[in-house]
Amino acid sequence: MNPAPVEIPSSPTQESMWWMQHRAPRRDAYNLTWRMRVAGIDAGTLRRAWHLVTERHEALRTSFSRRDDTVVQEVRPAVESELAEVCWDTVPPLPAGGRTRGAGPADAGALLDSLAGQWHARPFELDAAPLARAALVRAADRQELWVTAHHTVLDGWALHLVVEDLERAYLAVRDRGPDVAADEVFDGPPVTHRAFAERARGPLRSAERAFWPLRLAGTRAAALAPDPAGGADAGGPGSGEVLRHRQPPAVTTAVAACARRAGCTAFAVQLAALRAVLALGGARGRTALGVMVANRSTPEDLRRVGYCGNVLLSADEVSPAESFDAVVARARDGLWESLPYQHIGFADAVADLSPGDRTALGSGPEIVITHHGSIGSGLSLGGRPARLLPSPSTSARCQVLISLFEDDAGTVVEVEYDTRRLSRSTVRALLDDLDRVLAASAEAGGTLDRLSVTSRAAARDTAPAAEARSTGAGAAADDGMLGVWREILGVEVGAEDDFFQLGGRSLQVLSLIATVEDRTGSRIDVADWLDRPTPARLARLVAEQAPGHAPGGEAPPTAPVAADPEAVPPDAEPGGGPRWLSTGSPGGPHLHLVHGAGVGRLPYRSLVAALPPHWRVSVSEDDGSCGADLAAMADRYARTLQAGTGLPDVLGGWSMGGLLAHAVAVRLRQAGHRPPPLLLLDAPPPDHGHDYAVTDFGSFAEAVLRGAGAHALCPDVLRTATPERAGTEMLTALLRAAGHDARPDSLAARWELHRRHHAAMAGYRDAEPVDSPALAVAADLPDVLVRRWDTWCTGGLSAERLDTDHYGMLRDPHARRLAALAAGLLPAVAGAAGSAGRSG
Repeated sequence: MNPAPVEIPSSPTQESMWWMQHRAPRRDAYNLTWRMRVAGIDAGTLRRAWHLVTERHEALRTSFSRRDDTVVQEVRPAVESELAEVCWDTVPPLPAGGRTRGAGPADAGALLDSLAGQWHARPFELDAAPLARAALVRAADRQELWVTAHHTVLDGWALHLVVEDLERAYLAVRDRGPDVAADEVFDGPPVTHRAFAERARGPLRSAERAFWPLRLAGTRAAALAPDPAGGADAGGPGSGEVLRHRQPPAVTTAVAACARRAGCTAFAVQLAALRAVLALGGARGRTALGVMVANRSTPEDLRRVGYCGNVLLSADEVSPAESFDAVVARARDGLWESLPYQHIGFADAVADLSPGDRTALGSGPEIVITHHGSIGSGLSLGGRPARLLPSPSTSARCQVLISLFEDDAGTVVEVEYDTRRLSRSTVRALLDDLDRVLAASAEAGGTLDRLSVTSRAAARDTAPAAEARSTGAGAAADDGMLGVWREILGVEVGAEDDFFQLGGRSLQVLSLIATVEDRTGSRIDVADWLDRPTPARLARLVAEQAPGHAPGGEAPPTAPVAADPEAVPPDAEPGGGPRWLSTGSPGGPHLHLVHGAGVGRLPYRSLVAALPPHWRVSVSEDDGSCGADLAAMADRYARTLQAGTGLPDVLGGWSMGGLLAHAVAVRLRQAGHRPPPLLLLDAPPPDHGHDYAVTDFGSFAEAVLRGAGAHALCPDVLRTATPERAGTEMLTALLRAAGHDARPDSLAARWELHRRHHAAMAGYRDAEPVDSPALAVAADLPDVLVRRWDTWCTGGLSAERLDTDHYGMLRDPHARRLAALAAGLLPAVAGAAGSAGRSG
């Protein structure tokens, strides 16, 4: 029995991310991925090292559960750490339809860019530890390590600590062997997140409660003006892109000179420059920016592995008539004065503001800036440098997130932006404006109005009552909507009352939104409602979801990726009976097919389409009731044929399906029937002798990729200790990089089916010959195995070979040839054979 997890409190920020994750359109919004360029890393050594690091840090064994109105962390004593290994000895091209534009025929960078984006985007289930995964990927001589964690368990500072421990563990395993113990690797126990979370949940003192409302009164959120026609790369909800920019050496020199004059950090200068650009671009009055801080104020916090970060609101009013040094001085003072209050979360910071001020600030800042400093730099793995690459994130948590990194060559600016509202050229213009303002700061004196910028910005508009009157949202907040609010909050409610001003808590948001959705059938994006958390606003969002509503000004949703049915498992139906793929005409020829290994009816769709329309086609699928026993499957399929659709004119199958079709024919003969002719499509004979029980995840992944037509992406190595999790995550990423839709849970189900079917083939022992005529059509099946069918089909065996592979034989044009061959098995329907032949 596995030991029960230990429950500890979650911090308010973790709790907030938990319920936002459950309501956000993009459930990868809080994924954090470090993509690192490495060299010479051995996967086995790294896998053991990752396991040691997972054992060491509670955060890597943590999940979250709801307990009434709170969220708790559940720390497990042990979990299966996840490390996927993917290798191509030569760089494969991305298949046509892949998601990276402009990829060359063999471009390692384009391939890994696409794959890293898909790997990052797979959401975590917050109730299932671990909330972290890793992958070692190599394309020819380019090797990368990807570590992805959910932000509830790690922030950037903590991830840096984890990677440093990973280096220690890797070197220890490499030098001392895989049995090295954790206490031989690490110096002392880690600093856990427990005490921090307990402290963060403590009540705020009156002085703490008073600080932010005083600072933020009369403040509006600053934002860039959206592009008039929407972003050039507009996508669905939360669509984002990341740009990287290195500030020129002259800018680095100017920042240092300005920081010396003002007696402040370089970050205060960068923050002031952002303020100046936005003010010059049109964001006038007192405006707020988000400042993401590490929130690690003690030496112990600096060694703590967990999520400690927080987003502060930094407010100021910048006049073009003042000097840049004056803006820098206020940025410096504001950062220092807020230092004792940086632990206060956004919800608590704005809780005591007026409803109008809360509306002006919205659910969070539109523009956020953070200084990572040396986080992510100076890393190594295996004794060699590990270089941090641009984030593969494609989800925008705000309009613009600006991250500053320092390395030996200067400052790198990484910008994650919302492509629904901003174009790439707009973001590049912002970066150019920042460089221009910073370069001008090298010399003291002069006012901001001597500078020009191309960026256009504004402060958030207010007036919720005016919006309610113009849209009718206030009227839509009827007694039913107000009644739901009264149920949740237990107080009287008006149409324009603020949820949090009425005493609402973060966990009650989930109850409110879920109840409204249950009663109205509408799906609500909670982030839209948090901008103005009133019954009127919620009623308006419900109305916008009503059938026939066509909201104006919204970017069109991203077109879904076309799904290749062979890339995902079939929806097996209960009962194990035949399913009709084509009902044809009454009395028409009847072809019955049996499923292949790890698949159902879907691979046969092209063959069915190629047959003449009067043919009837049925299929047997596995519902799991027979386990890994091929004889039991054949018994069941034979019984259902006799009791249901009747005996077919032709019986066949592809791969394992051909082996099963032969076993069904044996059982029909034993029941006193004359077995129909057999169509054996690249099917191994009963005495094939291969040990399918040892099939691994790599062979399964190859089968899925080849079946989806993405054979170019088949890795030379795909290995993982947890195929149902890390393996299916990587396989999902590969399929999506090739332009196919896929889900890890579906692939995990298909992996289980694949294993069971191959075990069934390996254990099959009671085969008998059957006196049916048979046609063996081969693609990958060797001639020696084709000839062995002569022993098992004593009614006469014919053979054909198609110039394709195991999977291509079921696609056109080869499917049309198979249709003609199937019809040719029945002399009594020669006319149908001619029709089928003409269709080919």
